[in-house]
Amino acid sequence: MRARRRLQTFLLLELNIMPVEGKGAFMSFIFCNKHVLAQRLGYSPHTLKAIRQRGDWLEGIHYIRPNNNSRVIRYNLELCLNWLANQNNPNAHQREIEHYLMSLEGEKLRKAKKVI
Repeated sequence: MRARRRLQTFLLLELNIMPVEGKGAFMSFIFCNKHVLAQRLGYSPHTLKAIRQRGDWLEGIHYIRPNNNSRVIRYNLELCLNWLANQNNPNAHQREIEHYLMSLEGEKLRKAKKVI
């Protein structure tokens, strides 16, 4: 089990992705850099920037700026892949966004209970 965990950690570092895991029924969300996402989507990193600037992806949902660093952007791999798959079905993509937001709220509640 430890060897498996070390391998997973090594792979995450090599691919420059960071997992954000929800507990319970919520799924894990993985954030990655522009090169990993561009490779997975089959787009160029420049196209990813154009999609962001066009407003198709929302900050805090499809991508984040960790530690309020304006130059570093990490993309939500699952939601961006879902966006691509559901471009013709915005309702399905909206359900996935709501699922993601619920997982964030659940994580905030769990952290608040630990503080109390």
